[in-house]
Amino acid sequence: MNRTTTLKSHYYYDEAIFAKEIECIFKEEWLWVARSEQLSKQGDFITTDVAQFPIVLVRGKDNILRAFHNICRHRASKVELRKSGNCKQLVCPYHGWRYSLQGQLSNPPKFHGSDSFDHNDHSLYPVNIEEKYGLVFINLSSEPKSLIEWLGPFNSVVGDQYSDDFLFHNELKFDVHANWKTYVDNYQEGYHIPNVHPQLNRDVIWEEYELLNTNDCSIHSVPEKGESDQPGSFGWHFPNFIFNIYGRGIVYQRIEPLRPKWCRVIYNLFRPPDISYDDFENNEGKYQLEVSLEDQELIPEIQHNLQTGIYTSGPLSTKYETGVAYFHDLIINKLNRELNNDSNNRGDR
Repeated sequence: MNRTTTLKSHYYYDEAIFAKEIECIFKEEWLWVARSEQLSKQGDFITTDVAQFPIVLVRGKDNILRAFHNICRHRASKVELRKSGNCKQLVCPYHGWRYSLQGQLSNPPKFHGSDSFDHNDHSLYPVNIEEKYGLVFINLSSEPKSLIEWLGPFNSVVGDQYSDDFLFHNELKFDVHANWKTYVDNYQEGYHIPNVHPQLNRDVIWEEYELLNTNDCSIHSVPEKGESDQPGSFGWHFPNFIFNIYGRGIVYQRIEPLRPKWCRVIYNLFRPPDISYDDFENNEGKYQLEVSLEDQELIPEIQHNLQTGIYTSGPLSTKYETGVAYFHDLIINKLNRELNNDSNNRGDR
């Protein structure tokens, strides 16, 4: 642990820093965006916004899953306005330009282009895409490392818990009045457990909460109390991918940056096939919702105080907040090329 103080408070609301995070972090990292079961059939598609970029995911007639920027090559309309569905081709609603499920442009209708116009040069812009653990990940950079390489230690930790026969249980989604980093900070330490999470505190020995911070991820471990059947394994991968294993299933979580002072938190719960919906919902599902709502009572208040100009930074525990320190160091390192001079001037290090 190198850092012993938090990021300066302006990192949590500054428009310029937020823009640089989108450019230098979210355009460079693998990001979980969907579930494989949502795109299981040929022609299945989903549209979404990822780090402010409109994206369409579609399963081709060759059964290959692809991702494209949801931008027509003609005049920049979205080629698909629906959230999800099944289609035989992608048709721009503006001028009717049609694209195959492989992203290739068909001859545009009644388009009188120049002699040099070649529709073969106007395919949709592709986006890197891979699947793992029943999830779909994309990467907006030009030549990313493979998803497996990016996952690092996460691959074995999650792989030991996830099973291909798991069933999607449900999704929880919250828009939270807080910077995305404010929410990650909260996840990256167990120091707040006794005051914020009464049931979780009854299930674990929080004083023995430990983190292994390596390869852009933090693997959390905390001993369970003897009578507990809920807590299991926890982990975070930079910048916003999280897994929680409660009892018999697995929960994936992502924290999406919406605006400098707003984020969206999404949970997807999966259960073993031999566990009924009601059984899982009344136990693991209820547990996850309870913990989530407890966090959300405090996080917007923290965000508000970060913006007051009173608080500038605070000390970090070298025992209980190593995950926060690691996260903050990663932020500085990832933004270093853009923010090096600014950080030195403000004394962030």
